[in-house]
Amino acid sequence: MYRVVRCLVVFACFLVAPSLALAQGSLSGVVRDTSGAVLPGVTVEAASPVLIEKVRTAVTDNNGRYQMIDLRPGAYTVTFTLAGFNTSKRDGVALSGSAGSVVDIELRVGSLEETITVTGEAPTVDVSTTSRSAVLSADTIDALPSSRNYASLARMIPAAVFNGTDVGGSQLQGVGGSVQIHGSRQQDQRVTLNGINTMTLQAGGNIGGQIPDAGSATEVTVDHTAVSAELPTGGVRINFIPRDGGNRFAAAAFFTFTNGGLAGSNFTDELKTAGLTTPNEVKKNWDLNASAGGPIKRDKLWFWFSSRYIGVESWAPVARNLNEYKPAEFLYSPSTERGLLAGRSYNSSLRATWQASPRNKIAGTYKQDKWCDCPNGITAVVAPEAARDFRFPLLRQIHGEYTSPVTNKLLVEAVGMHLYERWGFMHMQAPRGSSPEFEAIAPQMISVTEQSNGLVYRAPTANNNNTRVPNFAYRAALAYVTGSHSFKTGFNRTHGYQETTNYNLNPLAFQFNGGTPNQLTMRANPVTFRNHLDNDLGIFAQDKWTLNRTTINLALRFDHFAASFPEQTVGPATFAPARNFVFPAQDNLNWNDLTYRTGLIYDLRGNGKTAVKLTFNKYLRGQTLNLLGTDPNPVNAMVTTANRAWTDGNRNFTPDCNLLNFAAQDNLAAGGDLCGALNNPLFGSAARSATFDDILRRGYGNRETNWEFSAGVQHEILPRVSLDVGYFRRIWKNFRVTDDLSVAATDYQTFSMVVPSDPRLPGGGGNRLEGLVALNQSAFGRPLLANNTLDRTYGSQQEHWNGFDVTIDARLQNGLSLQLGTSTGKTMENDCDVVSKVPEMLNVSGATGFSSVIVPGGTPTGWRPTQFCSRETPWLTQFKTFGVYTIPKAEVQVSGTFRSIPGDALRAVFNASNAYLAANSTLGRPLAGGAANIPIDLVAPYTVFLPRRNELDLRFGKVLRLGRSKYVASIDLYNALNTDVVVNANQNFAVWMRPTAILNARQIKFSVQFDY
Repeated sequence: MYRVVRCLVVFACFLVAPSLALAQGSLSGVVRDTSGAVLPGVTVEAASPVLIEKVRTAVTDNNGRYQMIDLRPGAYTVTFTLAGFNTSKRDGVALSGSAGSVVDIELRVGSLEETITVTGEAPTVDVSTTSRSAVLSADTIDALPSSRNYASLARMIPAAVFNGTDVGGSQLQGVGGSVQIHGSRQQDQRVTLNGINTMTLQAGGNIGGQIPDAGSATEVTVDHTAVSAELPTGGVRINFIPRDGGNRFAAAAFFTFTNGGLAGSNFTDELKTAGLTTPNEVKKNWDLNASAGGPIKRDKLWFWFSSRYIGVESWAPVARNLNEYKPAEFLYSPSTERGLLAGRSYNSSLRATWQASPRNKIAGTYKQDKWCDCPNGITAVVAPEAARDFRFPLLRQIHGEYTSPVTNKLLVEAVGMHLYERWGFMHMQAPRGSSPEFEAIAPQMISVTEQSNGLVYRAPTANNNNTRVPNFAYRAALAYVTGSHSFKTGFNRTHGYQETTNYNLNPLAFQFNGGTPNQLTMRANPVTFRNHLDNDLGIFAQDKWTLNRTTINLALRFDHFAASFPEQTVGPATFAPARNFVFPAQDNLNWNDLTYRTGLIYDLRGNGKTAVKLTFNKYLRGQTLNLLGTDPNPVNAMVTTANRAWTDGNRNFTPDCNLLNFAAQDNLAAGGDLCGALNNPLFGSAARSATFDDILRRGYGNRETNWEFSAGVQHEILPRVSLDVGYFRRIWKNFRVTDDLSVAATDYQTFSMVVPSDPRLPGGGGNRLEGLVALNQSAFGRPLLANNTLDRTYGSQQEHWNGFDVTIDARLQNGLSLQLGTSTGKTMENDCDVVSKVPEMLNVSGATGFSSVIVPGGTPTGWRPTQFCSRETPWLTQFKTFGVYTIPKAEVQVSGTFRSIPGDALRAVFNASNAYLAANSTLGRPLAGGAANIPIDLVAPYTVFLPRRNELDLRFGKVLRLGRSKYVASIDLYNALNTDVVVNANQNFAVWMRPTAILNARQIKFSVQFDY
C-alpha cells in the first residue's frame, strides 16, 4: 500500500499545486452581441489594486463563456475587448469569499477607440457554486461588536451551533472553540489560512493554540454546506485570507477596553433563590490589534505586519476556600473572596508577497505567539486552588505559497506550512511567580471531589500535561479553466508527532459524599507517550461544467491515513515502584477511503436571479492524533488510574491502609480504615487494558463517515436582497464501541428503580426507570480488557440530523448591510442493538464532541437506563441577525448582532445509595465491590434544557476623517438586554439545576478603530 500511495503522490506532484479556489472568489459570464449571439475569442481582463500582478486575463470559449478563479477579495474593473466591437468596461465588480460573481456583457459593433463604462454591483445570488458560505470583510469585522475571533464571527451564521459563553471579549480566545452545523461533529471544523489547515495535530484538527489574527486578514470566509473535496471533512470551514500589503502604505489599529465599573448587574433575586451564590463578572479586559504594510518595491514586493495583545480578568462564580493550601484541612469552607480567572495573549505575524515574474508569485508568513490562561477552569464547581494553568509558551508558524497562472487557462499553486506547538494544562504557579513555600505545599494537597454537588477543591482532579506538537503540512493543485468548464486536481498531506508527559503533583485523589470519604483514586504517573502521524494524505479531482442554465459539480477524493507509535519507555511511580517497561515500535491506524461530492445548480430563469441547488456528498470525520490516534498507544492502554472504596473509620482523612496492597483490607477494629479491593488489578503493570480490532483501525471504509444531502433555492427578491431557503440531512456511520471482554452481558443484573419524588423533575418524579444495570459481585475486580470495535459487530447504531434554514441577505446602496436568518433541526440517535449486547456502553460520560448534540461543561458520568436507547431531540430553532449602517452626512456608524438560541440539554445524575436501592429498586443486593452508590440518569435524554439565550450586542461609532486617515470612536454595549439567562447548571441531583454560570451582565466597552 505504501508504494501505491507513494506513486500517487509522485503522480500528483506532476499535476498539481494547492487549490485555493475553495477559499477565494471567481468571475465568470457570457459575452454576446446585440442580436443575442455568443461571441468567442473575446479578451477579458480583470484588474484590481489587490493584485500584485495588476491584471488577470481570460478568453471566451466557443460558447461565449469565460471564467477566472482564485481571485483575491476586492473591487475589480473588468474589460471586454474584441476586434470590430466597442470595448466594454465594468467597474466596481466586488468579489468576496468563495462565491462566484457573474458578469454578462453585450458588445456592440463599433470603433475600437470607443469605450463604454458601466458601474457594476455584486450579485446576491450565486449561480456558479453549490457551497453555502458567509463572508465577513475586514471592514465588517471592524464594524461589528464582537471579540474578533473566528468563533464569535462564525457563530453569526443562522445554523451555526457554538456553546461558548464569551460576551464581548470577556474570555481569552484560547484554542478558539468548535463551531458545528447541520449535525456535524466538533472535529469536522477546519480553520485555514489561504486554504491550508492551521490547527493542531490533536483534538481532530479542529482547534489549536495558534489562532489567525483578524488584523492580518483581508477577509474571513465561512463555508458550511456542500464544501469542496479539497479537504476530507464536511463541517464548518473558516478561511482567513491574509492581507498582502499594496502599492500604497497602509496601517490599521483597533483598541478596546472595559472594566467592572462599566458593567451592570444581572444577579437577580431569582438567581439567588435558585442557588447561585455569586455571579461570574468581568473585572477588566482589553484588546490591542495593530497592523501596517505596503510596498518594499512597487508592483514587486509587498509586506504586511500585524500584532495583537489581549488581556482578560474575570471573577469566577465560586468563593475561595478558607482552607486552600492547608494540607491538614480537608473540607471546603467558603470565604467572602471570589476566584479570579486571568489570561494574556501575544500574537505577531509578518507576511511578504513577491511578484517574481509576470506569471510567478511567491508569498510567505512567519507567525509567533504565546499565551497563558492562568489560572484556567475555575467554575462554580471547581474551587480556585483546584484550577490549572493553560499555557502555550511557544507557538510558531512558517507558511509559504507559490502561485502561477501558467496560461490564461492553467493555474498552478502550492502551499507549505510548518507549525510548532508547546502547551499544557500545567500545575499552577505561585500567585506572583515562583515561590519556594508554594512549591513545597502544592504536592501535599490531595484533590477532593464532593460527590453530592460535583465540587472539586484542594487540587486538580485531572492529570496535568506538558506537550509538544510539531507538524508539516503541504498541498498542491492544478486548475484548468475554460469558459464553460473547469477541472482541478490536487493533493494535501500532513505529518508530524505529539509527545506528552502526564503528571500529578500528588498521586492520590479523594471522593467525599456530604463531607464523608467513600472512595480514593490512585494514579501511576508520570508517564510520557509519543504518537506519530505518518501520513494524512488526500488526493482529489473535481470537475465543473456549465451547460446553458445548468452547472454540474462532481468530485472524487481518496484519503490515506496512517499513524504509529515509536519505541517508548515507562519508568517507576509512587504506586508502581517496580515499573520499568519498554514498548517496541508498532503501527496503529491504516485507513483508506473514497468520498465524493456531487452538486447541481439550475439558473431557473436564466437571468442569474434564481438558483436551485441540489447536493449529495460523503465526508470523513476529522481525525489527527486524537481518539484512535492515541488511545491504542501501549502507554495509554496501561492502567494508570484505579479506584477503591474507602471508609474513613477514624475520620482523619488519611487512608490507614497499605495502598501498595491492592486487596481489600479491613482495619476498622484496630482503629484504621476499610479499603476495598482495587477495581482493576492491572494497575501499574505493563498489561494492556484495551485492545483495538483491525476493523476499527484499518482497511477501506471503516473510518467514521457521514453523508450530507441538501436542497435549496436562492432568489433575488429585490435588487441587492436575496432569500435562501434550504433543507439539510446528515447521516452518520461507523461508531466506535468499547466492550469489556472480562465481563459478559450476563454479568450485569438488570433492575428497575423508582425515581425520587421531586417537584424539579418532569411530572414531579416518582416514575419507574426500566432497564438499569449493575455489575454482579462475582464479576467485580476482573482485569479490565476493553475491546474497541465498530458498532456493526453487534448490530446497528444510528444518528441522523434533519433541518431547515431560511436566510435573507441584503447589501443596499444606501450602505446598509444586513443578514438575518433562522435554522431549525433535530437529532435522532439509536444504540439499542449495541447496549443490549454491551451493557457497559450505558455508562455515559460527560465528554463532548462525540455526537452532534452540544453537552454543557461539567456534565457528570452516569448510567443511562436501556429504555432510553432510542432518543430524539425536539425541533431546536435558532434566530440570528447582524447589520452595519453608516448614517450619511453625520457619519455615525451603527451596528449590532442578535442571537436567540436554545439552551443546552441537561441530565439529572442521582447517586443511588445501597440504602435507597434496597427500598426503591428490584436490585435486591448491595452494589459490587463495596461501592457506596451508583450514579443514575433520572430523566429522558433531550427533555430538559437550559433556558433560551437571547443576546443583543450594539455598537455606536462616530467616523472622523483627517486626510487619508479614518478614525471610528465607538461605544459598545454587550448583552444590551441585560439578560440574566443561566448558561450552565449543576447536573448532580442533590443540587440539580443550581446555576453554575450566567451570561455576563450588560457591559460597556470603549473602542477606537484607526485606518490609514
